[in-house]
Amino acid sequence: MILRFKDRTFDFHVDAPPSKSVYHRELIIRFLLGAEDNLDPDGSDGRDIAATRNCLRALRDESLLAPGEDIVLDCDESGSTLRFMIPVAAAYKRQNGIGRNIVFRTAGRLYDRPLGALADCLRKHGVSIEGNDRDRTFTLRGYLSDGRFTIDGSVSSQYVSGLMMALLIMPSSELQIIGTPASVHYIELTRSIIAKYEGKTADEIPPELTVEGDWSAGAFLLCLDRLIDGHVDVGNLDEDSVQGDKKIRDFLAACGTSDDLTWDCRDIPDIVPYMAVVAAYENKVTVFNNIDRLRQKESDRVEAITEQLAAVGIRTKERADTLTAYGKEEAYSKDTVTLKSYNDHRMVMTAMLIAAANRCDLDIDSIDPVDKSFPGLRTIINGEFS
Repeated sequence: MILRFKDRTFDFHVDAPPSKSVYHRELIIRFLLGAEDNLDPDGSDGRDIAATRNCLRALRDESLLAPGEDIVLDCDESGSTLRFMIPVAAAYKRQNGIGRNIVFRTAGRLYDRPLGALADCLRKHGVSIEGNDRDRTFTLRGYLSDGRFTIDGSVSSQYVSGLMMALLIMPSSELQIIGTPASVHYIELTRSIIAKYEGKTADEIPPELTVEGDWSAGAFLLCLDRLIDGHVDVGNLDEDSVQGDKKIRDFLAACGTSDDLTWDCRDIPDIVPYMAVVAAYENKVTVFNNIDRLRQKESDRVEAITEQLAAVGIRTKERADTLTAYGKEEAYSKDTVTLKSYNDHRMVMTAMLIAAANRCDLDIDSIDPVDKSFPGLRTIINGEFS
């Protein structure tokens, strides 16, 4: 597929899509409190949000059936859905006296992404999580017992958030977080949404659900604005949001102000690919620290960034927890750059940034992965901008 960036001047307005980080949490927390007004499919959803809606609906509907076959929750490729729904489904199973096992389906690389710390935590409370390598599913067995749930927050903020939400319906239990939490802003986001509904019954929760704009997608759009000829006016971003990825503003402000820049990415891993592209065109040397978790996303994003930038002659150096991007040394002279999608929405958008920065067209194997988080981007990249 060819996307045109060569010889184009851009000038358009686009709203950031609803934050999927907020959306996942809103849907789950409302469901656990008994408000089920927002479980029907919505054609505007990205695939990750559709997966969470589908899982919640299946959990509700299939749990009402007589004992029999396993309850199947299809998480697609959504890491948030799987890591949130495992503890949430375990708590719901206990609350409703469901005797059936719960099977989590996965797609893409999701089955291979780590779950060990979460499984260890739940095992101490009577629940096992068993993987089936043949069909790449996980099966949840057992009943969750009350007590103190201890989780290492340095492994994944999603484990913490999933447990925080699950314990909403286990008031006799408590959560202990050890280690230095990774992506701490996501934990704060979970806490803020829980606080929003604190003390409310299902009848007191309004059926309308409005979700703020996504700073992760917004970061891509702001980086695009930085790299193109022209201007992208980005709307639907809350400056007071607790989303961690709004730190893209600080990064962009720092770029171009010195030859060497070092940036801590512990709490903002999702936007590192976009930052690396901007850095390569505005700084001589940029060091991104605490990036090891990028290797366990929909693709190995450290490897993917390195390969994509190398395709346009930009050097990088990677170590276990560090990525260094060196400034562009020579102009890219070809009319088209050929890059892979890696079946990863972030890397499709990163490829677009690289093409835009080099004023060349982009030949990419697929744009389908953007449907995970930003389905409206199809309209934009298929030419509906001036």
